[in-house]
Amino acid sequence: MKSRSPAKTGYYVLEGINSFATAYYFNYLMFLLQRDHGFTNLHTLGIGAIHGFLYVGASWFAGRFGQRHGYFTSLRIGFGGMAAGIALGWLVPSAAAQVAAMLVWTVTMCFTWPMLEALVAEHEPHDRLPQRIGLYNVTWAGAGTAGYFLGGSIFERLGASSLYWLPILLHLLLFAATFVLERRHDRWLATAPPAETWHPDPEVQSRKPRFFQQLAWIGNPFAYMAMNTLLAVVPGIAANAGLSIEQAGQLMAVWYGVRTATFLLLWHWHGWHYRFGWFLGAMVLLIAGFIAIMTTRQLWILVLGQVAFGWATGLLYYSSLFYALDGSETKGEHGGIHEAFIGLGIGAGPAVSTAALWFSGSTFAPAVAVSGALLIGLAGSVAVWKRGRAGSSPSVEA
Repeated sequence: MKSRSPAKTGYYVLEGINSFATAYYFNYLMFLLQRDHGFTNLHTLGIGAIHGFLYVGASWFAGRFGQRHGYFTSLRIGFGGMAAGIALGWLVPSAAAQVAAMLVWTVTMCFTWPMLEALVAEHEPHDRLPQRIGLYNVTWAGAGTAGYFLGGSIFERLGASSLYWLPILLHLLLFAATFVLERRHDRWLATAPPAETWHPDPEVQSRKPRFFQQLAWIGNPFAYMAMNTLLAVVPGIAANAGLSIEQAGQLMAVWYGVRTATFLLLWHWHGWHYRFGWFLGAMVLLIAGFIAIMTTRQLWILVLGQVAFGWATGLLYYSSLFYALDGSETKGEHGGIHEAFIGLGIGAGPAVSTAALWFSGSTFAPAVAVSGALLIGLAGSVAVWKRGRAGSSPSVEA
């Protein structure tokens, strides 16, 4: 029997290479700005805030654009634009050019992730969609872990110029691959059997509390607040600890790896579905892990904090996708909205940290300010759960 969905291997390859390239370029650009241009935590946090808020609008627009003009057209704009943006930073070595290049790269990157999410999820029967989403999560997280873990070694052994030529090469490779994948996709559409229309069972859906989607909308942006605050100050943490760029990349990749392992576990084990206790635990561990990483000078606490942080960010991200997709269709526009929510967290974390550091001057100010914001998110989650539980079946589990 012919499959009701096209082959998706090529899309996962695009996703993995894109994740590796973006993890290497963005994270190690922070090290380059600190080393070669004298940027402090205040500067890198400010850049992170601009990057995040730009990501919000660009993702929302890109999702709508791809839905109207085609996923592969959007991908080519994205991959080509990312290569062009990085090339600007390579050709013009000034600090201003590096920031401008990163902003071009940010906008065009938003034309890739919503489309990759849509291509992986579309034309899938309902019973196979969770498997596709699970593999999608493991792929981008695993490749991102490799990009961060190996990035320091690449940067130091191949030179700072590899921050430019390697991602450019990878993005141009992805650009070329879209033509091949588009032809294959079009051939499948021309011969595909009619898709079966899936209608959710009202009785089954009634047992799935919809307020969990609201919880996911809270949890994922707050997780990205913590993540992108951390990523912006890692160069400063490494400098204070006397770590080389290579050592910092390997040490601070622990939470990346734990997040990947978390995705793998949640993909195959469904006991966390619609259970508030797992969500609440992730929010608590997010706060505890963030504080530990940002404030400790003890290696064992730093590693343990990253384990907690990796689990928390993994479950909160997976929740965001799962609760949004369960019982609904996934399209490019939906992917843009999902990425826009991520952008809110990406921008808000560094913005709050920048303001706190600017006004107080204390090196602990970002940790205190973002932790306070995370506590607000935790309180908001409890409030949503209580309100939702009061209006749901008494059988809803904590």
